Amino acid sequence: MAVKLASSPNTSVRLALVSGSIPLGGSTTFLINFAGELVRRGIPVLVISLERENPLGADFQKQNIPVLCLDNRGLIFEDRLAVALRELSVFQPTAVVATLGASSFEILRYLPAGVVRIGMGQSDDPLVYAMMRHYAPWMDLVAMVSRAMQEKAAAMPEFARVPVAYLPYGVPMCADAALPARNWQQPLRLLYLGRLGREQKRVHLFPEIFAQLCASGIPFHWTIAGVGEERAFLEANLISPSPRQTVHFAGSVNYAAVPGLLQTHAVYLLASDYEGLPLSLLEAMGYGVVPVVSDLRSGISEVVDATTGLLVPVADTAGYARAIVHLHAHREELAAKSAAARARVRERFSVAAMTEQWLRALPAPPASVPQWPRRWKIGGPLTSTDRIYFSPPARFFRRLVTRFRKQA
Repeated sequence: MAVKLASSPNTSVRLALVSGSIPLGGSTTFLINFAGELVRRGIPVLVISLERENPLGADFQKQNIPVLCLDNRGLIFEDRLAVALRELSVFQPTAVVATLGASSFEILRYLPAGVVRIGMGQSDDPLVYAMMRHYAPWMDLVAMVSRAMQEKAAAMPEFARVPVAYLPYGVPMCADAALPARNWQQPLRLLYLGRLGREQKRVHLFPEIFAQLCASGIPFHWTIAGVGEERAFLEANLISPSPRQTVHFAGSVNYAAVPGLLQTHAVYLLASDYEGLPLSLLEAMGYGVVPVVSDLRSGISEVVDATTGLLVPVADTAGYARAIVHLHAHREELAAKSAAARARVRERFSVAAMTEQWLRALPAPPASVPQWPRRWKIGGPLTSTDRIYFSPPARFFRRLVTRFRKQA
C-alpha cells in the first residue's frame, strides 16, 4: 500500500494530514487547498483517510497530492489504524495533523516521540470540543479555524498545557483579469453551496425563505448545489409559481467546477445555526459573491460585516429573504459589498496566507530522531464506551465478519 510521494527540495518539514474520512465538504476542500499548496512549494505531504470513499479523488490527483484511502469495509478499525501508522513510518513525517473525526485523533496516541502532534477543530460544535479533549495529552498544538473557537478551546482545562492557535482556512484566488464582469442590474442569481441537511445547515428553512422571496415579487434564480438527505424534500417544496422566479438543483459539484459556479452568481446564502469557518463562504467571497448569512460569532462574523455582506440573526428566518430583497433594491450597495468581500478574502484568507500561518505555527520537532516501532498494540477508541466490542475476542470475530463481507 505504499504511496508515491511528491519530490521536493531540501526542507525540514514533512507533513501528514490524517482524516477520519474525506467526504464532499469543507473539511476535504481544506485538505486539497493546503496539501496542494505544500506540493507546489516542494514540501513533502501525505493525506490519509481512514475510509475508502474519495468523491474528490480527481481534484487530489490534479494537484499531485498523495492520498491513501483505507478500506473501511474490508478492514476493522484497529487494522486500519495499523496500516495508517505503517505508512506514516515510511513517510517519516515531522508533524501529523488529525483533521476530522475521533478516528483521526486516535493516530496521535501511537506516534513516537519526536513527531509533532496537532489536533484540528473545524466546527464550533460542542461535540467537537468534547471529542478533542480526550486527546489533549497527545497534542503538541491545537489548531482552530476561528478566533471564537480558539478562545473556547484555550479556556478548557484539558488544554491548559497545550498551545491553541488560530489557523483559519484559505482559498485559491483568481486574478482580477480572470473574473468576469457582472451585470449588477440583472435578476439576482442566488447560490447555496453545501450539504443538503437539516442538522447545522438548516436547509429545511429554504421553502419558507423561497415563499417570502416569491411573495416579494422580485425576479431571481436560485441555484442549490450539493447532495444530502433533504434533496427530495427541497425539490417537492421549492416549486416556482413564476418563470421569473426559478430554482435549479445542481447536485454534486466537482471542486474544479466551483469557480465557474461562483462566477455566475451574485448572492451566497447560508442559514446555518452553527459553523466553524465555512470554507464555501470564503470561496464565494473570493469571487465577489455577496454573503447573506447567519450572524454567528464563530467564524462567520470574523469575515462578514456590514461592508462585505449582510448578517441575519439565527432565529429570524424571514430575515434572510428581507436581506436578499434589500440587495435587489440597492444594486450599488451590492456591487460595493462584492468588491469589499473579494478584497477581504484576498488580504486575509488566501491559500498562500493560510499556508504561511501553518508553517509559522508548527512547533519545532525535538532534536531526537523518532523511533518508529514495527508493530503497534492498538486498543479501542478513547471516545468509545463499548469495551467488549473492542476486546481481543470480539476483534477476532469482527475480522471474520469483514472478511466474509468483502468476499460477498
